Amino acid sequence: MSQSESPIRAMFDAQRTAVKQSQQLFKQGMATQRNVDTMALTGIKGQKSLQRQQLELAQAATHGYLSATAAMLPSDDAPEAHRTIDETFEQLKSTHAEFYDALERELERDVDSANELSEEFVDALDEQTDQFLEITRSVEDQTVQNVDEFSGQLREQLERTQELQDQLEDQLEEQTGGVEELLEQQADQIEQFQQQLEAQTEAVTQQIPVQGGDEPHTKIETDPEHTLESVEGIDADVREQLSEAGIVTIDDLTRASAGAVAEAADISESQAEEWIEQAEA
Repeated sequence: MSQSESPIRAMFDAQRTAVKQSQQLFKQGMATQRNVDTMALTGIKGQKSLQRQQLELAQAATHGYLSATAAMLPSDDAPEAHRTIDETFEQLKSTHAEFYDALERELERDVDSANELSEEFVDALDEQTDQFLEITRSVEDQTVQNVDEFSGQLREQLERTQELQDQLEDQLEEQTGGVEELLEQQADQIEQFQQQLEAQTEAVTQQIPVQGGDEPHTKIETDPEHTLESVEGIDADVREQLSEAGIVTIDDLTRASAGAVAEAADISESQAEEWIEQAEA
């Protein structure tokens, strides 16, 4: 038995029990009715109205139960079941009305005839109740089958979802590992580049002549036309000051701002602008 089968069958069992109890109440009422030979017609009419209400309540309760079941798990058999229930209870109501109409007439003539009619009604009630219970068993089996199928599909979907989640986690872990490795490689490359840059800077520094040194250094050959010697007012001391600021050639001077040149050579900006104009000319 599946996990869903037990509560569903319990609900159907409860419904059948309620129908059978209602049936017993009707039969007990009929038995009491047969034993009361002197019942007044007004009492008969009251009993008729009460039992009619009980029939309608039982019909409404049965519809409500089947509607709740259909809402929980829709089934194509639900509309047919509702129609069958209505037909069954309409037959019960018709039989009930006919019985009481006949009973009211027969009580005045013959109590024995009324007892016979009540027995016929009880037999009809038993037969139609059995038909209804058979219908509920059919609906119950179909409902249990549909619930089991739906539960199986849901379990499969949950399993597929879990598999997909596991795959995504594995992919994310692989991608994260790849990114970390790439970052490490880039860090190594940056470190190597910095080392190469420091080595090149040191080599260039060693080739620049140091004024006042005992040993001569390799002098960088520069086109005289592009040196600062061609600019009027820039002597050797100023060239050294500008060189410390990275201004070595005419091109360097034209790219520099007047403020940077004035600060490096310790001159006014107007003088620096004149030097820049000479360099651009």
